[in-house]
Amino acid sequence: MPIANSFALIDKFPRFDTPGFDIDAYNETFRRSNVIINAHSSDVSYAEHWGCLSIKCAFGGTETYKISDRYYAVTDDAYFICNEGQYYSSFIAAKKTVESFTVNFTGAFVNQVTSSLYADTKLIDDPGFIGGGSCEFVETLYRHSGDLRNSIAGLRALARNFGENRGEISESYYQLLQNLMFSQQHILNEVKKVKAVKLSTQKELHKRLHYAKDYIESCYVDDVTLEKLGQISCLNSAYLLRNFKLYFGQTPYQYLINKRISVAARLLINTQIPISEVCFDTGYADVSSFCRLFKKVYGCSPESYRLSKTKKVIFST
Repeated sequence: MPIANSFALIDKFPRFDTPGFDIDAYNETFRRSNVIINAHSSDVSYAEHWGCLSIKCAFGGTETYKISDRYYAVTDDAYFICNEGQYYSSFIAAKKTVESFTVNFTGAFVNQVTSSLYADTKLIDDPGFIGGGSCEFVETLYRHSGDLRNSIAGLRALARNFGENRGEISESYYQLLQNLMFSQQHILNEVKKVKAVKLSTQKELHKRLHYAKDYIESCYVDDVTLEKLGQISCLNSAYLLRNFKLYFGQTPYQYLINKRISVAARLLINTQIPISEVCFDTGYADVSSFCRLFKKVYGCSPESYRLSKTKKVIFST
């Protein structure tokens, strides 16, 4: 039987392609123990495999997870929640080393925490989220913020000295999962903003709209079309366009442009790579077109933007 309060650390990526690698034994580790994966790589990939409930983070770069034809790119800004029983693949393909940080929860641990919250305090008030101690989270990209951000940061720091901090890690695990559950109450309130009559329809449409949004967030460098987003979200293109704008306040194309330009602005501030490379790294093939679009959004050229931000940094120091 799984042990709710058993904890383990994996600090190196396993080699699934090694002859004789026992994937069943590997999966059993995650059924029996709450596992923290804290490993580093610039080039690693894994074929589709089973997963438990987990919070997937990456620092210093991007790690991308794939479920069916959907993509979820986790970065310093965004994490991904993956439910128990989900099958996914993943990869890191970066110019520098990326820190992969994943917090995995056993089913027994989740049942222990959710049952306690639901039965003793009634803090989780949505019967569709918890029933009999089990729960299902909204699988999407989330921005690091608030108590959850602090909980993840605290656990990440403790994991660097796992042996000595095992007791604190145990307590932090409980707090992190509780904060994760509380955060879902906000998500459920967001679900109710979707324009639909039935709650079940609101939940399904909310999920599909986020399939499209997360694809833009993760694949903005690619040729993202309305037709492709319709395929990803299993929605008619016209229906997707209308409801995406109603929910997110902008069309998919506008969302894509804002994503690309915001990434470009960050690259201009935080790196010294040429403007042409910034252009190509954000999905544009023509530098002049990129510069015109950047000026339209920020009111100045990429060069002027970089110079103004650099001067502010120098002045502030």
